[in-house]
Amino acid sequence: MKTINLLKDTKFLTPTIELKELIILQHLEENEDTTQKELAEIVNAAPSMINVYINDYEEKGYIVREYISLKIVKYKITSDGVRRKNFLLITYLHELMKLYKLAKENIERFLCNLEENGYKNILLYGAGEVAETILSVIRDKETLSISIVGLIDDDLFLQDKMLMGYKIISLKEVEEYNHDAIVITSYTYEDSIRKRLEEVGYDHGKVVKFFQG
Repeated sequence: MKTINLLKDTKFLTPTIELKELIILQHLEENEDTTQKELAEIVNAAPSMINVYINDYEEKGYIVREYISLKIVKYKITSDGVRRKNFLLITYLHELMKLYKLAKENIERFLCNLEENGYKNILLYGAGEVAETILSVIRDKETLSISIVGLIDDDLFLQDKMLMGYKIISLKEVEEYNHDAIVITSYTYEDSIRKRLEEVGYDHGKVVKFFQG
């Protein structure tokens, strides 16, 4: 399983001292024979700063150094280090949950607007992270009457595959699905998708752009 790098694999995280501390302690727990050069690459910091961090963690009792030779050092996380890492992890998770709650409220408001406009059976155009988030919100909110009947994507690799139990189809298959509207869920390709729908003569009155609310 791929190890997630909280700094490199996400777009909106500010690399605070606390986040770097979390990542370093997490890495040392799993890789005690790592090097300061590797740690510098992981948290995108200068090796000289890693030495400062390591000295600080050692002083606080989070890690101990075991010298194998003059050039080889193992960094072993202590029980206090594990306790500190777990505290940072829970704090980080709590902040993420607040962000998720905010995003969820916005998606629920969007779906309620669809309901108020009389839409019930929906096709999502774009089988990416936005569609996945919308599907997650619908799954968790039983009072919504909105029903997703499928997902459209132009990526041939995705077509005929499933996303969270929903089939991904091509634009050519749209007429086979009873639906009231198509919701464009792609931010990057919103305009090109709209033009593509126009080219095939799709009723523009049934096209809804998620990012326009």
